[in-house]
Amino acid sequence: MDRAKATAWGLALAGLVPFAGCAIMVATGAGDREVWLEALIAYAAIILSFLGGARWGRALAEPVPDASTLILSNLPAVAAWLTYLPSVPDTLQVGVLIAGLVAMLIWDWRSAPGWYRTLRLTASAGAVLSLGIVLVAL
Repeated sequence: MDRAKATAWGLALAGLVPFAGCAIMVATGAGDREVWLEALIAYAAIILSFLGGARWGRALAEPVPDASTLILSNLPAVAAWLTYLPSVPDTLQVGVLIAGLVAMLIWDWRSAPGWYRTLRLTASAGAVLSLGIVLVAL
């Protein structure tokens, strides 16, 4: 594996630590559960926004960027922001974030090279599993 792919894998796996750590704290009730839930929701919203930004960057790298891809790549950030509004119930926040992460995986899956598909599946599964554990615990 070349250095760039190894770096991407290392970053993706390290990025699962906040998902798993916060989910454990929420599910076990350790510490201040609400603080850990808020931290998890914020982190998931940031990651969902990041995935939309990655899609935006891929579109702009094309010789002729596709306008619909540029528009759709902004939806993850908007969805993430909307879930973080204070009046949105916790279960809806977590559910929308799960749906957004799954939707981004499906979207990326169609055009991603094999190694990146495996990385995205691993990272998305870890994130969705963590959020799913929290959803059940709520």
